[in-house]
Amino acid sequence: MIGFIITGHGSFSPGMAGAMEMITGKQEKVSVIRFLQDMSLEEYSQNIIKGISNYEQEGLEVIIFTDLLGGTPFKTSVSCAYNNEGVKIISGTNLPMLIEGSMLRLGMSNAGELVDTLLSTGQEGIKCLNLTAELNVEINDEEGI
Repeated sequence: MIGFIITGHGSFSPGMAGAMEMITGKQEKVSVIRFLQDMSLEEYSQNIIKGISNYEQEGLEVIIFTDLLGGTPFKTSVSCAYNNEGVKIISGTNLPMLIEGSMLRLGMSNAGELVDTLLSTGQEGIKCLNLTAELNVEINDEEGI
């Protein structure tokens, strides 16, 4: 199994984790670390370091999911995981990535391999529906993800 840390500005991380678990069910080894406006960088860094350390003590590799490339959660995660090959960091996290990852990580131990798959999944989950074109999509109102 691969440990997940979901982090970002404000309510991004609990929102993403909650949406993921609504679809996939309760997940083990998923940590939510919020970066709040009144939080010091030192406090936030310590939370990230503690999250990484907890998983490493269990012998797990870790993927840190962040919201924005270059934002404080991303930069802090990079700083905290510097030179740690067992930690991978993804920016631009979206729900398809987390759903796919929550299923695939159970049988995997190499975070790098999983990240490659999740980057593709994340990109494939971004679409624009052209509402002016004729749609050949059947919508079933009874079921959803």
